[in-house]
Amino acid sequence: MKRDRRPVREQIRSGFVIASKILAAFAIAMTFMAGAEMIRVSTDWRHTTLGFLLIILSIAVVTTTVKFWAGGFFGFVAYGAVRASGGVLVPRAFHISQGYAICLWASVFGMAILSHRFALKKLRISAIDRASLVIAAACMMLAFLSGGNNYRAACVFNLGNIALSISWWADRRSSQGHHRNQPPPAATA
Repeated sequence: MKRDRRPVREQIRSGFVIASKILAAFAIAMTFMAGAEMIRVSTDWRHTTLGFLLIILSIAVVTTTVKFWAGGFFGFVAYGAVRASGGVLVPRAFHISQGYAICLWASVFGMAILSHRFALKKLRISAIDRASLVIAAACMMLAFLSGGNNYRAACVFNLGNIALSISWWADRRSSQGHHRNQPPPAATA
């Protein structure tokens, strides 16, 4: 393990930056989920309107800050995949069926694989990447909001996987096109 050679002041500052990112992500997620819950349970048009405004506000913030949180998204999902593997091993401890535990683990593991490339430091995030990450994050929050322990929640969660798959496919296509457009190496005599 490498020892951090930065000055203590720099390490503390870095810790505060990480903590503020986590708190900001939590606040945005709570704003989104509060808006969705207001829409779900509301009988008054004012609460429904406020719910939609909260969702629009949180999605606007998430969309404009994708580069800021894309790497952390992979870490969060990868942690979820590790936790979901416990459900596969002992589903009764989580009060879920074996079939649902396997479905959940495969879904979260798939999202971790599809979002891994966003953890790279110098990745250029395209418009398709931005949209797929926002959709995946929204689907994850909606699945969590619906209780997270039914197949409907798994279907909503997997809509995020479909969006990330489209982004992955578009990235593969553009990188293949980039390689085709380069001239062949010069032959040496």
